[in-house]
Amino acid sequence: MFRSSTQDKSAVCQGLAAPNSYAQNAIVESLIEGNQGYSQGSILLSTLFGQLYQQGSLTMVFKERASRARGVVEEHRLMELHLYPGNQCNRDCDFCTVFGTPKGWYTEYTAEHLEATLNSVMLHAAGTIKFYGGEPTLNHDNVMWAIAYLREHGFQGAIVIYSNGIQADRLLAILASDPLGNTTASLNYSIATGDGAPQMPLSSLRKLEEHERAQPGTIAIGHPDIVDSGRGVDPFTGKETRSKETHRCPHCYPVLKTDGTFHACPFAVENADPHFQLGMVQDDPKTVTQNFQTFLNWIDTVHEPYAIAHDLPACTVCWKHLEALPQPMYAESERVEA
Repeated sequence: MFRSSTQDKSAVCQGLAAPNSYAQNAIVESLIEGNQGYSQGSILLSTLFGQLYQQGSLTMVFKERASRARGVVEEHRLMELHLYPGNQCNRDCDFCTVFGTPKGWYTEYTAEHLEATLNSVMLHAAGTIKFYGGEPTLNHDNVMWAIAYLREHGFQGAIVIYSNGIQADRLLAILASDPLGNTTASLNYSIATGDGAPQMPLSSLRKLEEHERAQPGTIAIGHPDIVDSGRGVDPFTGKETRSKETHRCPHCYPVLKTDGTFHACPFAVENADPHFQLGMVQDDPKTVTQNFQTFLNWIDTVHEPYAIAHDLPACTVCWKHLEALPQPMYAESERVEA
């Protein structure tokens, strides 16, 4: 077991600081197990592991997924849709784009939200539904119910859970609940690596790494980009070499929020400006999809030229300069009869 003496801590530090050394490998494989429940040791090891991941001395098991085509619509159906139940989270990160906090708002998924999802996204294998927040594992029973509902009503595509991974057992339970076995996870880069935020508990990290080793491709790591939305990028305590956004908007797929609104951007989802409002859950899905395409055209013809002319990152324009830009010309919403 890892003990509390200065001599023992020094030995751990020296062993972990030597890349690829026998001492490092031994600590990685054995000291965690003896460290359960020992708070000072946990803090020390977590700090050291975060530093080693940042230095490249330890290899991250999780891989970043390649981006898919953006803005794809097929017969008025989106290739991807994000589902957002609020910004309630078990962390309070200073870089969070949605102002995540333990005191954040949360509204559970209902059949109404999921029926609107099924009417808006491609139902075949190319479709993808992404659950995020906030932190989905805080209300994992509702997430598992939602996955079951989507499968029972014909959704055959991929499901992705965006999580900080802290509650690893709950996250793994969500992945295992999918009857089609096609639900995967994407971990927050900063919390997985300790670069820019306190790293997740080592016990959680190890469980998730073991799962990914046993089932490659089921748990990925999110992109490291720094995005100026929500709480923004100042201050940011991570590596200065972390990639920053450019004038070009990434053209993400839209969001269905559990407050009943379709929002154009998953990063700016807490921004209630009318530029982002694509429609309501009761609206004709064709109108919502048409408005999303209008939004993308507005991004290319109005937003990006402004960002270039003023030398601003794309998200900075949306977060701090929208009053200077005209609103997209959205179609009038038509309500679907219940």
